[in-house]
This record gives sequence, C-alpha cells and structure tokens, in this order.
Amino acid sequence: MASGLKPQSEPLYHWDIYALLYAPQEVYFGHETQVNLNLIETVSLPDGTERVYLSPTKRRGVERRMLLYAPVEQGGQSRYLTDLLGCGIPETCGRETCPICRIYGALVPERRGNIERTTFIGRLTHGGGVSLPPLEPVEKQRAMHPSPLRREAGEEPQPFKRQYGTPGLFFPVSNHVLSATEREFRAAAYAFLESLPRLGAGNPKGLDLWEDEAFGPYLVLDRYRAPLGRRVVLPPTLKEPSEAMEEFRRRAEDAPQGEDTFQRLKGRAALEEFRRLARAFVEEDLAALVQE
Repeated sequence: MASGLKPQSEPLYHWDIYALLYAPQEVYFGHETQVNLNLIETVSLPDGTERVYLSPTKRRGVERRMLLYAPVEQGGQSRYLTDLLGCGIPETCGRETCPICRIYGALVPERRGNIERTTFIGRLTHGGGVSLPPLEPVEKQRAMHPSPLRREAGEEPQPFKRQYGTPGLFFPVSNHVLSATEREFRAAAYAFLESLPRLGAGNPKGLDLWEDEAFGPYLVLDRYRAPLGRRVVLPPTLKEPSEAMEEFRRRAEDAPQGEDTFQRLKGRAALEEFRRLARAFVEEDLAALVQE
C-alpha cells in the first residue's frame, strides 16, 4: 500500500490548529547553526525588521518528545511510551499501533525482529512562529562562579552571555494533520497541549495561550473534509499585538456554521475539546497499548 497504513473503520478528517501563544517570561530558542554561541534564532522580514523566531521544527521536536515520554503503567511499574514500543528518534518503530509513527511518520529501512521494512508518510505539519511586536533579542550577562570544591588557585568567574526574547512576545502558530481519524488526532492534541510549558531551550522556558474576554483562549480547531473556513494565519508584517488579536478574531469568524463537512471550534470550546481528546489519549489509547 502506498501509505503503508491499513484502511480505517472510523471516518477520516483533516484537522487544523491555530493559536496565538505568548511568552510570560524571557525565552531562548537556539540559533539554527550557532547554538553553542548562545545566539537566539531570528528571521529577517522584507521591512528590515529582525524578529525572534519559534521555528516549526523546534515545536515539532518538543511535541514528539512529549509523546515519547508519555508515562504508562505496566505490571505495576511506570514506563515511558518510547520504552514500551521501542520507538525513538531517529530510529522509529514503524508499528501500525504506534500513535507517534502514525502521525509523525516512520521509516524502518530494514527488517528488525518481527518488524518489516516500513514507511509511514508523516501527516502532521507545523507553521508560523514569527514573533511580534518587532523587538530585537536582548543580551544578558550573568556571572558563572566556579564551585568552591573544585576552584583552582587564581581561577576567576567567567562571564556568561546569552540572547533572549523579551517577555510578552506573541507567536502565531499552526498545526495541520492530514486525513486522520479522531483516535489518531488524539495524540496530536495531547502533544500540542503538553508541549506549551516546555517550549524553549534552557531556562526559563514555556509559552501559553493568550486569552481575553473578547475571545477567550486564542485557539481554533478545525475538523473538515472540505476547506470551507478561512485559515487563521496572521501576516508576519503585523507589528502590534492588538492588530494580531483583531486579525485572529476576524479570520476565526470567517467560517460556515452547521456544515457536515466543516466544523470549527473557537476559544473556550476549542480548549475544552482539546482537553477531552488529550484525556481520551491518556485513559484509552495509552491503556490499550499496555494491554497489547
């Protein structure tokens, strides 16, 4: 089979996630090539501004790690999902029952034990991450003091410098899952919520959903077969958070109501649906994997 997956008894849908994240504290996302120099990753825009950039690949890596280290109980012992399935990065397990491989994709180039050569095409993609307002990274210096137990004669503290994104930055992001059942999408919903407090490198880290009285949590979830709603993707040229919020709300409202082929949940309703899906992943899907 071209997809590598067997036919499903449950209906298949496309799933889109749109969110406006904000940083409650300074954040650091390592430079794409100069990580050891403590430079933050940025992106340059046509208007000449340089923005802090939360790249889609970084979010994807954190989300996948949240699934690999999801806790499971087996035989009275606590284990990680990665150990239970023998699935990791880059060596994926390629099992049809693996909720990670089914969504993120898998490659088993040669037979391993009872696992045949397998290829699953990944169906989860990520987008967005250009910060606003257009604040350049700030550089901070912190003293690093040698431990008294290991300090050599004449050894002096070394200055430690790192770039940070300032507190209060906003990051419009999106995730897209292609042709998945609700059971398959549960893993993506769990990973999205679980990754939010762990986005970033070093400390501090973590982002959250922006929320206000006008909209609630700035979160949109689409489930559809035909793309009838406006994509809630914000132009990176926006410079003010208020403009971003207004544009997010405007695009979120541009969707049909009562369509069988398209359903959009917004704000608090979307967040509650995410929580339902994440709970089902933990209570049903992980429990079923332990019984296999």
